Amino acid sequence: MNNGFFLALTLGMAAVTFLVRFSFIGIAGKLHMNERVRKTLRFVPVTVLPAIIIIQILDVNSHMEFDLHNPKVIAAIICTLISFRLGLIWVVVSGVGSLVLLNHFM
Repeated sequence: MNNGFFLALTLGMAAVTFLVRFSFIGIAGKLHMNERVRKTLRFVPVTVLPAIIIIQILDVNSHMEFDLHNPKVIAAIICTLISFRLGLIWVVVSGVGSLVLLNHFM
């Protein structure tokens, strides 16, 4: 694959993604939804993000493993504990640091 084709393919995918997302935003502004639907839709990002993250944490060699031999599980536990007391930047730093150390020593 040459660079010109890759650039055209990337720009095409970006344009399609933008148009699809922008069309939903434009339609959502014109639709009149009741208050219950609006309140329910506010929680969609909060529920989708953990679902994406949990699959990345538990996935080991194409099957799910929830045990303490998985360094990603331990790093996620550390991040969760840090998030109760400290800010987001410390959660990210502790997660990356603990994952690097656990991958090195386990």
